[in-house]
Amino acid sequence: MSAAALFPIRRAGARLLVGAFAANCIALSAVGVMTGKAETFSVVAIALALTVVPTLWVLRSPVVDAAQRTTLALTAVCFPGMFLYLMNGHPWQMDMHMYFFSMLAGLTVLCDRRALIAAAGLIAVHHLALSVLAPDWVFAGGGDIPRVLLHAVIVVLQTGMLLWIVGQLSEFVNGKAEEAQRSLALRVEADVARGEAEASLKALKIAQAEAEHHRVAEESMRRAAEAADRRRLVADALEARLGAIVSDLNSMGVQLASSKEELVRLLSGAALRSEQLRKSHRRAEQEVRAVVADTGALVSSIHAVGANSGQARDTAREAASATQQLEPEIKALGNTVDAASQILGIISQVAAQSHMLSFNAAIEAARQSGDGSGFLIVANEMKLLSSQTADATRQIERHLADIRAATASVSSAISDATGKVHSIDTSTAGIADAVSHQIRATTEIASAADEMAVQIDAASGDVEALGRVLGEVANAMQQADQIATSVSERSNELDQTVRSVLAELRAA
Repeated sequence: MSAAALFPIRRAGARLLVGAFAANCIALSAVGVMTGKAETFSVVAIALALTVVPTLWVLRSPVVDAAQRTTLALTAVCFPGMFLYLMNGHPWQMDMHMYFFSMLAGLTVLCDRRALIAAAGLIAVHHLALSVLAPDWVFAGGGDIPRVLLHAVIVVLQTGMLLWIVGQLSEFVNGKAEEAQRSLALRVEADVARGEAEASLKALKIAQAEAEHHRVAEESMRRAAEAADRRRLVADALEARLGAIVSDLNSMGVQLASSKEELVRLLSGAALRSEQLRKSHRRAEQEVRAVVADTGALVSSIHAVGANSGQARDTAREAASATQQLEPEIKALGNTVDAASQILGIISQVAAQSHMLSFNAAIEAARQSGDGSGFLIVANEMKLLSSQTADATRQIERHLADIRAATASVSSAISDATGKVHSIDTSTAGIADAVSHQIRATTEIASAADEMAVQIDAASGDVEALGRVLGEVANAMQQADQIATSVSERSNELDQTVRSVLAELRAA
């Protein structure tokens, strides 16, 4: 792990060194030209040779291994030696010794202690060997062992310091690499933990969804059970209420049928009496017309009037008796009309109760929403039938009012006719007493007879109108009978519909 962490630094340092080697080759050429050494070309050629091999290694190899680093270190300290050689005898020759220290410090970029030690050893060997074999190549004016040892001590001190720096740098880089590795491991662990947490969270959500699904299912079952209980309770309540309503409707239908029969009987009696009254009116009219004819004869001959005055008096009495006979018939007709009005009152009450029951049924159907649609239709039909029954009863009441008014008119006309007959009787008595007043009395009798004929004719028309009204009442009763039959049928349909709805509610 440590070597791998140092690979990027060592590779960058190796490339930096081979670049420095190339720069040194150029510098050596310049120094050789400056010093005028004949060996300049040879030295530069050697420098190029030393530069080419490490450069090819660095460019081709992705990793700078230990052998390559040692070769680079040894090559690096060769360049200061070649500068010393080219500056042999030059005043700056001693200054070029500092280049060894500079190049040795530059080797720290390789982060390799062995390379530093090898370079320091090569410097020591260079100084010791050349101080014996060619002292001028090292020190100007020659050198001695103490001077070489001093340089060696300095090199050792610098090498020791550089080794410490390289060690610290290597430890720092390795520490950073280990920290990065640990950070990467922690990040990997964190990613794994996050994945596990996400998987756990997903599993938790799935479990929560399943739990919610089970809860919803249980809630739905509970609500379904509660709804079934409510439907059963509603069905029982409907059965109790609607059963009573159906029973009331049936009983009302029976009452309506019985009332219809009674009303039909009363109407039949009224029609018969009306026909009798009409015949009586006709007889009275004929008699009045005869009186008119007789009074005309009396006008033409006073004597004939005197002779026939007794007969006119008898005729007047018969007319009075006939008109008095009409009064009981008229009263009976009035009683019949009153009885019919009472029956119509009963029918109106039945219609009102039917309307109220249909309204209650519609309310119950609205409470049942979609389940009571059939029940709502029957309730609407009942409401319509009750409205028709109410309309029919109101129409019958109007006709009976017309009959009552016509009866009152006939009774008044009969009273007037009776009064006129009495007047005739009085007039005939006056004729017998005083012939001198016969003409005037006969004229009055003729006038009274004409007026009586008109009134009797009007009364006859009223009686005919009464007959028509009774016919209309009979038709209205027929319609009421049909309505009662329809109410009974609808009541049975309502009973069946209620039973069907209750069965569906209990089965749901």
